Amino acid sequence: GENMKGINIGGFGVGAGEDAMWVNVGLFGAGAGGDMKGINIGGFGVGAGERLIGLTVGGFGAGAGEKLIGLTIGGFAAGAPEVEGITIGGIGVGGETLKGIQLALGTVMVTNNGRMVGFSASAFNNFKGSQHGLAIGVVNYAYRLKGVQIGLINIVRDNPRGRKVLPILN
Repeated sequence: GENMKGINIGGFGVGAGEDAMWVNVGLFGAGAGGDMKGINIGGFGVGAGERLIGLTVGGFGAGAGEKLIGLTIGGFAAGAPEVEGITIGGIGVGGETLKGIQLALGTVMVTNNGRMVGFSASAFNNFKGSQHGLAIGVVNYAYRLKGVQIGLINIVRDNPRGRKVLPILN
């Protein structure tokens, strides 16, 4: 109901009403209503109501209500409103602000008026805001670009006419 500290392991799950710190491992899931800090592993998923900080591995997904910080791996997806560090999602990575390195087979997405700062690689990099850095994908899309897009189709909505859609490099 409150905080958990130490090595916390559960056959089905591990959870705290407030914060969970250090090592949190649940066969099916691990979660906290507040922050989770440390090594966080859930067979199906890991989630925090506020911040998820450290090394996080969720078999299907990993997410936080406010911020995802550190090395995060979600089998299918990983995301939070703010994402910092190295984030890997099998199908997708998403958030309003992405800082660091984002890798996904399917898509890396920034929601409306958000921004990506750093490096992103996926089949479809979809930045409904600004891209600051390098994006490599089959299709790259950004409202605003302060960096480089490398892919088959590269789209920048606020580029001058004739340069909005370019092959290979933008």
